[in-house]
Amino acid sequence: MTSGATTGFSIGVLASRTGVTPGVLRTWDTRFGFPAGMRSDTGHRRFTDADVDLVRQVLEVRATGLPLQMAIDAVRERQQHEPSESVHAALARDFPHLAVQRLGRRALVAVSHAVEDESMARAERPVVIGTFQEGHRYTGSRHRWDELARTSSWAAVVADFDDALPADVSANPARCQLPEGSPMRREWTVVSISTARAAVVSAWEVPSRPGEDAVFESVISTHRPVVVAAAKVLVDVARAAGATPPPHVVRLLDEQSRLPDTSAADADRMWLRALARLDQPR
Repeated sequence: MTSGATTGFSIGVLASRTGVTPGVLRTWDTRFGFPAGMRSDTGHRRFTDADVDLVRQVLEVRATGLPLQMAIDAVRERQQHEPSESVHAALARDFPHLAVQRLGRRALVAVSHAVEDESMARAERPVVIGTFQEGHRYTGSRHRWDELARTSSWAAVVADFDDALPADVSANPARCQLPEGSPMRREWTVVSISTARAAVVSAWEVPSRPGEDAVFESVISTHRPVVVAAAKVLVDVARAAGATPPPHVVRLLDEQSRLPDTSAADADRMWLRALARLDQPR
């Protein structure tokens, strides 16, 4: 807690913006030291927009069924780790053993569509999230993602949207704007995760000379911890853009240790779908 603060707002404002009464917030502070806020020169507690976000995150985690202490601890732990703005970089950092393969656009479309098709075919209402670099790239796949959103429990797309199709976090799928300068503007990602299966396609576009075919350095995995790590990056990006993932999304990502890994048979089905697409004549 910092002394000498002259900015911020009162606990009453914090309460009105979070829906938690001042009395409850004071109880949280007494029992758990949360939310910490700041002390002004006159000794009054002051809060900021960051405290509003933290309280809302605690409420979001609590909605999954976790006790208050565990919810606060989870949010504090999340706060200690700087959110990654790159799925591919996060996977390379946390899973250095993953094989990286350079793929062209045609192969990457085939494997991405295989993950998407399997998500719809299994009717398990998974969480599905994708990144599209620029908004016009999403426009070309919008018919597919409308159907993915209809058959999923939550869907979001992340891109550099423009006036032709603006960002809209209330849409389905939620259209989440990437900030200027985000490395994710060069990335291509598809994540599908349910209680039974998980898959991720993550790639970044390698710089090329004008006229050369696009090449992407790619990682493909059905290993649940890898998929969860990718999903958490994307959920953080969506949340920063103003989207509110429903409680079951948070619960799904927090319960990975108790959920099965994708079976070999399910992985085979997905990659056979990709091969069938690649075998089609141009």
